[in-house]
Amino acid sequence: MRYYMKSKFFKLREDFWIKNEFKKECFLVDSKLFTMGLQCEILKNNNVIYSVKQRVLSFLSNYEIFENGNIIAKVSQKLTFSKNKLKVDSKYGEIKIQGDAFRYNYSILKDNKIIARVNKLAAFTDNYTVNIDFEDEAFILSLAFIIDDIIGKQFK
Repeated sequence: MRYYMKSKFFKLREDFWIKNEFKKECFLVDSKLFTMGLQCEILKNNNVIYSVKQRVLSFLSNYEIFENGNIIAKVSQKLTFSKNKLKVDSKYGEIKIQGDAFRYNYSILKDNKIIARVNKLAAFTDNYTVNIDFEDEAFILSLAFIIDDIIGKQFK
């Protein structure tokens, strides 16, 4: 399934809809105001699927994804000699980010199989498509949202 995500150029913890390829609003990203670091919920049909929280007391970006109050994934930014790298440990095992995540052109892999592709669209704002071939689409969209937040902080 193909989804469209659009972040505003000047973001201040906005809520936004993730739409499918038919332009139907499918998931709501409900950002929490007045928090330290990113905190949001991913909702479908008014039900919270996942919560995302940034751990702010670290040098590099660290995030946790919660399902029913339990941590089901940790996303951490690693500094290497060649470039920034993201590490994802989840209930699905290790998830790899391959390509240029910091330019919104990357693949998400599980067991060396591509389960999603993220590509930036030509636009003034951060518009991108997320093509998903994985049973838990909300989880993949949560990862894409976290990567968007990391990228936004890199270029402030």
